[in-house]
Amino acid sequence: MLTEFSKLSALTLKKDDRETLREEINKWTGCFIAKLERSSTRTDKCRLVASVERQKFINDRNAQDWKFFTFDKNKGVIFDHNNIPRESFKTTSFQKRILREDPSLEKIISRSEIREEAGKWHLTDELKMKIISEGGEAVIISENIGMVEYAVRIHAFDPFLFTKKLPFNDLKWKTHLLSDFQAATDSTQKDNAVVPVHENVVRNYANIELFHKEDLNEEDCLGWMTVVEKCESHLQATLKYEDLTLDMRKNLARGLMSGLNYLEHIGILHLDRKLSNFLLIADTIKVCDYGLVQDISGRKSYSQMGYSRKGSKYRYQGALTAGTPGFARQIQLIGNGSSDDNFYYFLFCDWMTSWSLLYKPIDERERKKIDKVIKNCNVQDLNDTSQVIDNITTIISLPHSSTAFCLDDPNLTKSNQMSSLKQKMTKFVNADLQNLTKNILDQKWSNLSVPISITTLIRFAMKNDLAFYGENQFYTFEAILTTLTMIVYPRSFAGLNLNPNKEESDFQANTIETLLERVCGKTYLRESGWEIIRKQGFPKPSKSLCKFEKSYLTKTSCFLVLYPSLVPVCSPTNLLMAFSRRKRLYSIKWCLTASRNQNHRKAITLFKILSLNMAGLCFEFRKQENIMQTNKSCLIMRLDQASSNFTETTASSCIWLMKSSEIG
Repeated sequence: MLTEFSKLSALTLKKDDRETLREEINKWTGCFIAKLERSSTRTDKCRLVASVERQKFINDRNAQDWKFFTFDKNKGVIFDHNNIPRESFKTTSFQKRILREDPSLEKIISRSEIREEAGKWHLTDELKMKIISEGGEAVIISENIGMVEYAVRIHAFDPFLFTKKLPFNDLKWKTHLLSDFQAATDSTQKDNAVVPVHENVVRNYANIELFHKEDLNEEDCLGWMTVVEKCESHLQATLKYEDLTLDMRKNLARGLMSGLNYLEHIGILHLDRKLSNFLLIADTIKVCDYGLVQDISGRKSYSQMGYSRKGSKYRYQGALTAGTPGFARQIQLIGNGSSDDNFYYFLFCDWMTSWSLLYKPIDERERKKIDKVIKNCNVQDLNDTSQVIDNITTIISLPHSSTAFCLDDPNLTKSNQMSSLKQKMTKFVNADLQNLTKNILDQKWSNLSVPISITTLIRFAMKNDLAFYGENQFYTFEAILTTLTMIVYPRSFAGLNLNPNKEESDFQANTIETLLERVCGKTYLRESGWEIIRKQGFPKPSKSLCKFEKSYLTKTSCFLVLYPSLVPVCSPTNLLMAFSRRKRLYSIKWCLTASRNQNHRKAITLFKILSLNMAGLCFEFRKQENIMQTNKSCLIMRLDQASSNFTETTASSCIWLMKSSEIG
């Protein structure tokens, strides 16, 4: 047996040797699966939604666009957001089994009705000691097979896999070996029995596909167990804690480019490009983790060996709706937008400088200073990776990099499935995601209260300031919130429990001022947050600038001062929104870049308070009062200092005053 396992890493084996090895792996699999146990918080409805997510459609684009589905006899039908049928598909034996056990599911079901997974792995003490990484659906364990130590990645696609609701006796499996295939050299090879083989790509030695025993045709794979080469560390820990020389960084960058370019050349677009997915064996870097990829080739062999998932979702980048904050591409999260990558900057800049260049808003004076620092390192264009590798002479380091923008929270290393965001949000808000309640905004319950509130402001401002009523999928509440928290200024989703590891309870600070500065201002490497949001769909809102101002309250009484915006005669009334936090006012003003008529007039606008907590005030447009001619007119809302729990129910008792002089 030990002799047979030693052949696991062989690229070529004789047929008899392969079958003998496969038989031994099957025996090991049976013993190993019996040790695995997990719990799941999902239901049969969630299983049905997940099974449609794994479906292969005739038109792969439908994997992005479908929002609802239903089953009718032996076929399923998917619908778009307008309830228009997009495509029908054959019902699998697995789906028939779920519907047979629960006939109430034979109705129209929303894609967003899948629950977040908060289940846990319940492993033996022996396996717990060997855990390398753990999530709700996947766990990686170090395992000795024969005389060699490997990493075994166990991934459950079906929520009930490895739970008591889907016991070991209901499973069957199919084992694929590396030696079953040849090395892939491009994406157009006639021989489809090929897999990635490259120095800078982690090698999968065996992949065990798991099926329900009643799935006679093996239509729906419920999970994987993949035996891969074990590495020593990952790039994130190495860059953060070890003192790498410039030459070492250059070698890692070249290896990383080589591995990613090779994968793309053979038809695999890797889309979870976070630093912890780049592993190290000595001085060699290797790309790993194929949970988020776009399979351009459509080769069956890639899914058989665990390099891509089956189904149209993994053939169309915009359908993935998942990624890691700070490292995901916008297009894979919402189906449109930019395809920028961030990971290369960390190889050429020190740890804090990388975060600052990406997320710290700067003015032109600061930009010129940074330009000088970068040019002193012999770098002309930081975005030209090849030029940087060839010419850089010193690791880029800004003298005053702020730790405030160093966003390496433990939760930011986890990828998030954004398709469950709306389902989680609707526990606290209504169907339109507008009437925000205490639970979702209270800092005790969610550290996402600030981006949620600012998303509300942006949506109101787009409608009222820019007359943009776009209701397409790219400017929905969840699409804008996704861009804010994943692209503009990455946030941890632990506050919404979207990360299943509940032990990770350290949240980043979410200050209103910091996020507003990022929304309004450019960083050295990225456009302003508003410009990123504005360009994420089509048709786009009018070209515009986002500005915010803050005013301090008077020393003697508690005043909130709302300064009305200048309103062009021919345009809709500007909507002025405000936040209050600890005697400060934050207001967003959206200014059209088009020329305005000289006869500007100021409008006084009243707002109805929706909610108030430590995160801030959220105001809703109420009505427009008479036009005021004075240049210093403003609206003052007076609050009792003791009224710290001010809510919508007490809004009517608020004293509204109008004053023509500016408040100090």
